[in-house]
Amino acid sequence: MEKVSIEGIILNLRTNSPVLVLKGENGRKLPISVGIYEAQSILLVLEKHSFLRPLTHDLFKSLFEIFSAEFLRLEIHSVKNGIYYAHMVIRRGERTETLDCRPSDGIAVALRFKADMFAEDNLMKDADVVRYGAKGKFLRTSGPIDEKEAEVLREMIDSMSPQDFWKNIKEK
Repeated sequence: MEKVSIEGIILNLRTNSPVLVLKGENGRKLPISVGIYEAQSILLVLEKHSFLRPLTHDLFKSLFEIFSAEFLRLEIHSVKNGIYYAHMVIRRGERTETLDCRPSDGIAVALRFKADMFAEDNLMKDADVVRYGAKGKFLRTSGPIDEKEAEVLREMIDSMSPQDFWKNIKEK
């Protein structure tokens, strides 16, 4: 397994949905499509923002702490039919367990614990990523979005009603 970190969050040209780009220690990348709410939860940690009330991933962290469980690491271990699979490795006392999770949820929780994240070597590749340009134009690039484009993504997420969100999901 290769240790990974978050390089950025971009928008996919075809689906107009967030893609989390992980970068390995050797420069290879792993782009994973994530939901809008998971992208927002991840961005909140990366940008050191907080809500007045805890979000789902914050509650998960609180539960770990209440039950004296230690979040050891996240492992993204496989992909099947275009869907990535991961598990959280946790320890409680002498017992170590793995919990199946979506990579996006695992990453959102791992960030809150400042835990290491890993991906199987065979999942890592040189990725051609897509970014969202100003005023709705799409651009091809080999890097993550910049601060201005991150703001566009945040505004899109913040302005979307639940009805629009579900309508958008059903159309995809």
